Amino acid sequence: MTAPLHIANRFDILVDLKPDTLEAILAHFDKTPFDRSTVRTTRHADGTRVVKVVVESLAEEDARAIHDALKKNDRVFDARLEHFWR
Repeated sequence: MTAPLHIANRFDILVDLKPDTLEAILAHFDKTPFDRSTVRTTRHADGTRVVKVVVESLAEEDARAIHDALKKNDRVFDARLEHFWR
């Protein structure tokens, strides 16, 4: 018997390296009833950071709302959203 598949959402967010930026970006996810499953950051030599956030079982409309809010944030250079089975 196989385990049930769950939809997960991955947000790839390109931001600057200012000290308070990561906290401000992650605040967008505090409004959801689900915990962030994974948060990973990668620092680039050009002074930017990629933040990857995976949230499981987040409704499509909630994921889109977070994505839209991220794109409107002054600290975000780019934000992408991907849905996948986990």
